Amino acid sequence: MMRHSASRVALLFLTAGALTLAACAGVADPTRYYVLSSSSAGPSGSPRTPASSAAGVAVGVGPVLIPGYLNRAQIVTRNGSDEVEISAYHRWAEPLDSGIGQVLANGIGAQVGSERVAVFPWRGGIARVLDYQVAVVILRFEGSPGGQVTLDARWRLVGRDGQELALKRSTMSEPVTGSGYQSLVIGMNRLLGTLAHEIAAEILARADSRASKS
Repeated sequence: MMRHSASRVALLFLTAGALTLAACAGVADPTRYYVLSSSSAGPSGSPRTPASSAAGVAVGVGPVLIPGYLNRAQIVTRNGSDEVEISAYHRWAEPLDSGIGQVLANGIGAQVGSERVAVFPWRGGIARVLDYQVAVVILRFEGSPGGQVTLDARWRLVGRDGQELALKRSTMSEPVTGSGYQSLVIGMNRLLGTLAHEIAAEILARADSRASKS
C-alpha cells in the first residue's frame, strides 16, 4: 500500500513538472532588441560630393562617451517634463556607445569618400596612420515614441600631429513620426546621420585647406 502511495506521489510530481515546463514553453519573450543603423541615417538634403583632397583620408571615430543613465541595455525615453523612463522590454542589442560610433563612422566615410575609417578602440598601428580623429561626448540622446528625439553632443577634431582643429557642440531634434520604439530608433539614426554630416564637412574643409597649402 505504501509502495502505491509513493508511486502516486512521484507521478503527481512528474505531471506537475511537465505542466510547468509546458506553460513556460508557451510564454513568448516580449523583449524586443534594436540596433542603430546608418541605413536610415542621414540629414535632409543631398550630401556633398567628396573632394579629391579628402578621398582616401584615414579617420578615427572615438572614443564616444555617453551619460551614465544611457549606459545600459534598456532603451531610455524622456518626456517633455524631463522625466525619464527605462523600458523593460525594449533594449539595445549592443552597447549604445559602440552603435553610435559605428553609425558615425559609416556616415563620415560616405561623406568624405573614404573607406579608411576606424572605430575606437584602435587595433594594431592604426593610430599612427590616422589623418584625423574625432572624439564625441554625448550629453543627451533620447526622446519618446510619438514625440521627438534630441541629440546634444560635443565633438573634438584633431589632426595627425594631435593638434586640435575644431571643438564644437551640435544640438538637434527630430520628430518621431510613429508611436513605437522602431520609429524612435529611426529618428535617432537620422540625428546621427546629421551629426556625421557636420563632422564630415569639417574634415572636408580641413582637407581642402591642407591641399591648397601643399
